Amino acid sequence: MNGIDPRLLRTLLEVMRHGSMSTAAAALGYVPSAVSQHIARLERQVGTELLSRRPGGGVTPTAGGRALADAAARVLAATADFQRLADGIARSGAPELSIGVYATAAGRLLPTALATLRRAHPDVVLHVTETEPVDGLRGLRAGEIDLLLAYRYLPEDPPGAADLRIRGLGREPLWLMAARGTGAVTLDDCREADWVAGHMGTADRRLLRRWAHRTGLDPAVRYETDDYHTALALIAQGLAVGLVPASVVCGWHDPARPLARVEGLPSAERPEREVLAVTRPRASHPVVDDLADLLSAAVGATRDS
Repeated sequence: MNGIDPRLLRTLLEVMRHGSMSTAAAALGYVPSAVSQHIARLERQVGTELLSRRPGGGVTPTAGGRALADAAARVLAATADFQRLADGIARSGAPELSIGVYATAAGRLLPTALATLRRAHPDVVLHVTETEPVDGLRGLRAGEIDLLLAYRYLPEDPPGAADLRIRGLGREPLWLMAARGTGAVTLDDCREADWVAGHMGTADRRLLRRWAHRTGLDPAVRYETDDYHTALALIAQGLAVGLVPASVVCGWHDPARPLARVEGLPSAERPEREVLAVTRPRASHPVVDDLADLLSAAVGATRDS
């Protein structure tokens, strides 16, 4: 078997990521027929079926496909690390840094940290991509991202793999929020209220369930959304109460619909989420630690708000 074109490996990873050749084609900027040709060529080269085609255009990886994808991710990550090192040498030490960041951190935690980093390292070339942790981990392993800023609501949730370097940046509190009314807002006021939370099975919904059990609550979740900005809009209208990360609450600016932070939560039971910086163990970058320090300070500031 001759050497495999890295483009074929990247195509395989995108198809497995999206579960569809047409969606992968759109993500890669190809026509669907090109993606199909890439997969067929790769299957010929390795001598086995990598994807099982389903009616309607979907695909499911075979055991061989999953094994090859794991190896492909490592190859592409090593290639990216080598290329970044070579590019840095060619530019006389002006490195590139690709950052993956979840949406709420992209809007609140990251910009100030990047501005400070830019002043300290004016030559660094930054690439920032908004991505949720699950997709970001795939990009990190494939070498598309050098640093992933991620969150973790519960200890058993990803990221937590042994093949990654994980640095805790701090714990961001989740505040119980309600619409500001004429009287005090307490935990007892929320017992009979409607709640807004993530969809069933999501990490924040599971955290709510555990936290509610410990605090003796039985929240009636009438509104389900994975968008915290939507949750705050519902809360501000007085339709629900809910747990929202402090950084998101601090970004709410609507004088006509003010919010109130519910007081009286047991100090030992206050819900939080971890904020993490994730890198590949062998990927060394001169400014990653500096950026992680700045982000850690930003997370710490949310606790003091």
